[in-house]
Amino acid sequence: MKKNQNKKAKVKKDEVKVKKNATEKVKKTNEEITSSKPSKEKKAKMYISYKMRMVLYFAAFIISFAICIIFATKTIEREKVLPIVYSTNGNINYKVYLNNNNYYNDDYLEMDRAYIASLINYIDLDYHYLFKASQKTNMNFDYKIVADLIIENSNGVHKYLEKKYTLVDTKTKKLEDSSVLDFEENVKIDYGYYNNLANSFRAEYGVDTNSYLNVYLEVLSKTDEDVNYDINETNRVNIKIPLSEKAIEIALDKTNQNTNKQVFTSGKVIFNKIPLIIEIIFFILTSYILSKIISYLLLLYKPKTAYDKYVNKILNSYDRLIVESKTQINLNDYNVTEVKSFNELLDVRDNLKLPIIYFNIVKHEKGIFYIKDSKDIYLITIKNVDLMNK
Repeated sequence: MKKNQNKKAKVKKDEVKVKKNATEKVKKTNEEITSSKPSKEKKAKMYISYKMRMVLYFAAFIISFAICIIFATKTIEREKVLPIVYSTNGNINYKVYLNNNNYYNDDYLEMDRAYIASLINYIDLDYHYLFKASQKTNMNFDYKIVADLIIENSNGVHKYLEKKYTLVDTKTKKLEDSSVLDFEENVKIDYGYYNNLANSFRAEYGVDTNSYLNVYLEVLSKTDEDVNYDINETNRVNIKIPLSEKAIEIALDKTNQNTNKQVFTSGKVIFNKIPLIIEIIFFILTSYILSKIISYLLLLYKPKTAYDKYVNKILNSYDRLIVESKTQINLNDYNVTEVKSFNELLDVRDNLKLPIIYFNIVKHEKGIFYIKDSKDIYLITIKNVDLMNK
């Protein structure tokens, strides 16, 4: 008997010890849970109103667009260059070579004198042409020497005959990355040949004539296609040799021999890569912000659906009885009873004295009104498609 009592006492003592250990373990677990809780509550999310969002979007659009324009102006720049100033100078030196005679010991006479026509053998012409520019450039110069035989009436008003003779065929000189072109060309004029033509014309037709030979160096200068300015002009260096006269004086035409001009250049177009990249980035950003502004504006002007009209009518009429929810309820956790009309849901509300909860599932299309009573849900679903069919 005594032995059984000792055994019971020992079992009871063990039970008390187990309960004590379990209590201490639960207490320790609660302390760990308590210590693991954050000391500070989470901050509530900042809400930005529709108007404030529109203001922020408009401000961001203006700033982004302005930056885009600024870098667009820096993306393409035109090189600033000074105008090109250039001058041309044409000179003629000549010598008059003589036939054998008893009066002149020299073979030729220098320029700027009077000459007996019958003593002239030929005239030796040296053309000198000089082009100078204020900066290096690339240009082509095409030139030739031409003689125009002119036979006109005695007072020089009308021409009987004008005939061209090419004495030197077209030649080309190139100015490559240089600012100066200087060349000379020589030609010999058979004076007797042209003089006989003029005399024969006068004798054959018996008219009084005034005849001469215009001999000129014609220079066509033009810039290459790859330069950013245009020089395209023709210059003449001209000498006038009288014909059908007993004595002549050779005259130089200095009208077009010397010119001084300037050409304004547009400068090369320079593409800056870094501003271009920044411009593209801000263009994409500006386009995105603009799309957001348009989407927000469309919300204001979107036409109301049958669903919107029906729900707004209910909300306005029963504002005090209805609570709008931002979270959707999980209907699988409740016993759902669907009612046929909103008026029946009002009857349920009157009986249970519970608020009607509204949740918009799909904007402008679908929503639910329901009353939650413990594990029971009384529900009506509103669909735009159903209202349109009525």
